[in-house]
Amino acid sequence: MTKKDNTKTLDIKYSMDIINKWNEHLDKNIRKEKYKKMAQSPYYFFRGTNFLFWEYFAKDIRLSAFGSDKTKTWIQADLHAYNYGIYDNGQGDLVYGLNDFDESCIADFQFDLWRMAASMILIAHENGFQQKEIIETFVNAFSASYFDMLKLYAENGANILHETTKENAFGKLDEAIEQVERKENRHEMLKQWTIHDGENLIFDLSYPKLGSISADKKEEIKNALHLYINNLTDNKNFKDDYFKVIDAAQRISSGTGSYGTPRYYILIQAENNGKYKQRILDAKFQYKPCAYTFLNDNFRETYDTLFLNEGHRHKLAHESLSSCPDKHLGWLELSEGIFSVRERSPYKSYFPANLLNTEKRFIKLALQWGSILATAHIKANKHFEVAKITEQNQENKNQLIELISTVAFEYVEYSNTAYKSFISKFFLNEP
Repeated sequence: MTKKDNTKTLDIKYSMDIINKWNEHLDKNIRKEKYKKMAQSPYYFFRGTNFLFWEYFAKDIRLSAFGSDKTKTWIQADLHAYNYGIYDNGQGDLVYGLNDFDESCIADFQFDLWRMAASMILIAHENGFQQKEIIETFVNAFSASYFDMLKLYAENGANILHETTKENAFGKLDEAIEQVERKENRHEMLKQWTIHDGENLIFDLSYPKLGSISADKKEEIKNALHLYINNLTDNKNFKDDYFKVIDAAQRISSGTGSYGTPRYYILIQAENNGKYKQRILDAKFQYKPCAYTFLNDNFRETYDTLFLNEGHRHKLAHESLSSCPDKHLGWLELSEGIFSVRERSPYKSYFPANLLNTEKRFIKLALQWGSILATAHIKANKHFEVAKITEQNQENKNQLIELISTVAFEYVEYSNTAYKSFISKFFLNEP
């Protein structure tokens, strides 16, 4: 794509070629299923084409207006509403925060703001909001909240950073967290995914999200767990038989962008003192993030120096961006390659975006999205130049927030055009 006066020529045919190229590694049937999922709506298409976002913005000269080498931090790098979630913080409380780090990398903070703002516009469209001026208030609330949190940190230090829990959440988010706390727990999760077979729990392969694996693959997973245990941060705090593998299965039909990615659930003995004390480890194949393909050689050289492998990158990203890193966080190597490993949270849930059907409710959650993202960016990198960004924000606040809105609406227009072409190419002309 070419630039002209800070805008881009929308080469939709080129975008369709990228979609095919990016998914060519998938089995034909899996690829067809993924495309059907992406075809459900412009928002699903957006979620399934993070690579288009990076191709579109990676070399955008507008980044330089408020960015520099000192405005880089760990970023989520595929940010949208459903990459915020509700989960256990390991201390008995449920928190709402960033919860997916497959694409995470160290890059300019603005990428997360731009992508999240675009996702908000698409959600607003799905929920019936049509007036651009109203939707802009949602995006501006998100952006202002982000910069307000940076300013608070610059003035007061780390004591203002906090987790978002039911005690301080608002605008239906507190109710959503409380509902998850009331309805979901490890007991219920294991009942959903397992069945009792004699003395042991095993995975329930009649559950449509699970698939069987061979005895050889199970043995490979058991053997690979030794490397995983060795790279845990606190591996000495587990009992000797904690990671004894009871069962393993293939996790299928998950995600949108990651649909078809090799993934296994591993049932381990863990506490071994009750019927529902076992844990499920989620092992997911890790590709290089989209940013690696589209950012410059300097980015790739630094990236290759910093990380041992993609599991190592994922672990560092999770530890840096999450308010409560999982003690099971690590990686293992199987025949397919490197897999990240984390515990499947028994409280895994999201805030349903369809509930954002009033202006007031949308703005309230937008404010929380902004402060949560800022908190993650701040804690993720001690060299992140919060004071400088805050100073720029005070001097050029309107321009900075306007830029986020401008690029987000611009990208949504492009993404929606690409979506229509995608539907036409892959579905309307099917035999």
